[in-house]
Amino acid sequence: MLENIGLSKAQASVYLAALQLGKSLPANLAKKANVKRPTVYKILPTLKDMGLITETIMGKRRYLMAEDPQSYLNKKQAELKNFEEKIPEFRLLLNTALIKPKIVFYEGVKGIEKLYMETLKEKKPILEFVSLENISSEIEFHSKNYYIPQRVNRQIPIKIIVSGKTESNLIKLKTESWALREIKTVDNKKFPIPLDCYIFGNNVAFALYRKDSEPVGILIRSSEVATTLRSLFNFVWENLV
Repeated sequence: MLENIGLSKAQASVYLAALQLGKSLPANLAKKANVKRPTVYKILPTLKDMGLITETIMGKRRYLMAEDPQSYLNKKQAELKNFEEKIPEFRLLLNTALIKPKIVFYEGVKGIEKLYMETLKEKKPILEFVSLENISSEIEFHSKNYYIPQRVNRQIPIKIIVSGKTESNLIKLKTESWALREIKTVDNKKFPIPLDCYIFGNNVAFALYRKDSEPVGILIRSSEVATTLRSLFNFVWENLV
């Protein structure tokens, strides 16, 4: 878990050892972490900068102590909040070419999860074409337990046109005000939708996540493509009961 938030294996080992030992000498810390003492000295400045380790000199001895992990979490959350506030400025740099679409590909379950997060970054209303038939269990779990709560927490409304059934093992799609969600359905025999399609801002995302294939996704950044598919969605939506 520590490696997943940016620490190297050695940094994670040293920090965990410091948590268990309390105030300790570098030699004892290296032994507990099962790393060489020079490695402790090498990574110490980074751990100190991250606010995970503090250093105290007592007499002629140098002691190291772990900081409360909550302080590191608070620091990271503040950094992410500052970064999120700057995203519109970064996107202006990203969208320097207005006509030529920018296309990004995503692979695997983790790739689809990243693609889904893209739909939330601009905090714009979302339109979605989807089918729950043959949905990957991993994607289904992520949608129910992470994506949907994140969307609701960010107060992003969504309209969904569902082809076929509106329930899977974990997901139940229905119009609900608390979930900021409106649902309409079409006959999956007449109008199959094998791809999950999101339209948000000047972007369109496609995700293929069947149980029998490797998940893949495509993000297209283009105002023309987004406008075309948004018009198509609205035309279908307005003509459904």
